Amino acid sequence: MAQKLPKVDVVTVGVGWFGGIVAAELTKAGFNVVGLDKGKEKNLKDYMHTHDEVRYPIRGEGYQKLTKESYTVRNTLNQEAYPIRDKATAVIGEGVGGGGSHWGAQTHRYYPYDFEIRSKTIEKYGENKIPENMTIQDWGITYDELEPYYDKFEKMAGISGEPDPNYPERTNPYPTPPLKKNIQMLMFEEATKKMGYKPFTIPTGTLSEVYKNPDGETINACQYCGFCGSNYCEYGAKADPVVTVIPTAQKTGKFELRTHAKVTRVLHDGTKATGVLYQDTITGEEFEQPADIVVLTSYVFNNVRLLLLSQIGKPYNPQSGTGIIGKNFTDHHGVTISYGLYDDKKFNNYVSTGAWGMAITDFTGDLFDHSNLNFVHGGQIECRITGNDPISNSITPPGTSSWGKEFKNSPFFITIVS
Repeated sequence: MAQKLPKVDVVTVGVGWFGGIVAAELTKAGFNVVGLDKGKEKNLKDYMHTHDEVRYPIRGEGYQKLTKESYTVRNTLNQEAYPIRDKATAVIGEGVGGGGSHWGAQTHRYYPYDFEIRSKTIEKYGENKIPENMTIQDWGITYDELEPYYDKFEKMAGISGEPDPNYPERTNPYPTPPLKKNIQMLMFEEATKKMGYKPFTIPTGTLSEVYKNPDGETINACQYCGFCGSNYCEYGAKADPVVTVIPTAQKTGKFELRTHAKVTRVLHDGTKATGVLYQDTITGEEFEQPADIVVLTSYVFNNVRLLLLSQIGKPYNPQSGTGIIGKNFTDHHGVTISYGLYDDKKFNNYVSTGAWGMAITDFTGDLFDHSNLNFVHGGQIECRITGNDPISNSITPPGTSSWGKEFKNSPFFITIVS
């Protein structure tokens, strides 16, 4: 039988970006918050000596192990669901900080069109533009309503960047200047300007200079070390819940962090959540944590799964189109990547960070005419120096061995200097 604990104002399920922000904001407002995370606690000391391409990007030490807890997938309703075994398909953060500890830190804003995509598409192109089986819908909030919170997040995280020239007017500029431009970025900038586009440096949570945020937390300047996306930042130069919102919440004295605490159910009385049931993954003990407010702040798969297991809301039925729990949910978005080799240029790709580069956004959202196109929305075009895998980032001609003497002697191999 689960041990019932004293009631608190708020309990969060997961302590990453979302859980950390909720904890920081509510504890500053005077509420008592308990944060439950099924992983381990982390701090900046744990990030030391983590410059290891095999340990992190390849073996995924910063990710949740799919051998311990997996997710199933199927492509049609008639298929049998099988566990995901490819870790690249489920990049789920492990421990306190979650994905905010290993993210590449790109921080673009959504466009006004994104928040009202259905109504604005119909307004401009008519109802026939949206296929009958397309489930897009308006968010229920607008860009203008959310803009002050974008601004607040960027100040908390110290985001470095240049404003996207295709966005509406911002309340404030980014709190720190953009990262430096390297050879690739300068080439991209020159070429796109000649084509009539407006390139800008990608906004990122890897900071261009030392910055103290409004809560008094210090984020250091990026060292362009190359170990960023998939890695923890041992310099403390990446905006991360572990160095920003979680310490802010802890300093109030009103935040209790409980690790190795796996929530298995959200408890409710049929109309309102009343708490959560969780298990200590080390001892196996079960606990009931009553709370006035329960906030699901873990990875999107787990949030949906908990709602379904707890019988909260009506599950989405893709055949009838009814229900809401599980509808339109997604996680990471894919990209199309192209590479180029230049005989007359030498690129030091090991000097990089997680979201370093330039972009043009003229083909994003509804910034171009879709009248004669069979799709809505679009995407941006970037020149990106990704910031991880120093060996993998050394591009060689097709047919070259991926290891050994031939790889090292390739004419395009870039020597890594430490």
